[in-house]
Amino acid sequence: MKKIKLIYNSGAGQSKFRYFLDPIIEKFMQNDFEVSVFRAGNKTNLYEYLKDSDKEDLYGIVVAGGDGTINRVVNVMMKNQIKTPLGIIPAGTSNDFARHIKMPNNFSECVDKILTKNIQPIDVGLVNDKYFINVCSAGLFTNTSIRADKKLKNTFGKASYFITGAKELFKFRPFSVKIETETDIMIEKINLFLIFNGSSVGGIDKFTDNSSIQDGLLDIMIVKNCSFHEVGILAGKIFAGNTLEDENIIYLKEKWIKISRLKGKCDNPDVDGDFGPQFPLEVKCIEKGLNLFL
Repeated sequence: MKKIKLIYNSGAGQSKFRYFLDPIIEKFMQNDFEVSVFRAGNKTNLYEYLKDSDKEDLYGIVVAGGDGTINRVVNVMMKNQIKTPLGIIPAGTSNDFARHIKMPNNFSECVDKILTKNIQPIDVGLVNDKYFINVCSAGLFTNTSIRADKKLKNTFGKASYFITGAKELFKFRPFSVKIETETDIMIEKINLFLIFNGSSVGGIDKFTDNSSIQDGLLDIMIVKNCSFHEVGILAGKIFAGNTLEDENIIYLKEKWIKISRLKGKCDNPDVDGDFGPQFPLEVKCIEKGLNLFL
């Protein structure tokens, strides 16, 4: 009998996955799978649950939750060199990475896709000592997923991020950074930066058509300091997917980048919807670091 480890976060998104847990387990069992279930929480030990996965002859590890839950599983897998394939069921609020890999919103259809066993190696980002599968970001709007009140998220879903971000807009001040790549050094006053592996960030589906999780490169978008009026125009371009042609945007594709904060206040970065490390940030692409059901 084939084996699956199923990890779920009952509080992710609008807490809806728990109502589908039994039908999902039943579907796996109908396809001759033995399912081990782990309920992820703040005090649960994912390391103990996953550490021996490669020795257990598993078909895969499946995580049902949002970007933050996926990030915690990915960090345990990467730090322990676990090569068992990872499957994703998007059960969070924005599900950015799941949208990039085109996982269905229907949980049962996600299982169907995992059962096809299309396993491919994908890139993973590493910022200082923390891995990320989708995005590392800092500056304006980038911590809204962390700051959004849980009750607000459960009531309004993705809209809670925009409500929280709107409150931040009038208090935000730009900050200065030193940006180092393998070929260049820049000093810029900026509003925010995004270093992403996929193409969907903060509930916005497509920042660029150039991004790939299998090209060995990270996409970097830096938004320069600009006026309130220009921020409004730029926001429209972001939603339309036309950001790369804007004079206030620096766009790079790199294997390695270092960002140091020089002047001004900025919260520590957001990494896949969770708290990230402190500045300075050394970010690199781990090519083909993780096996994923696609």
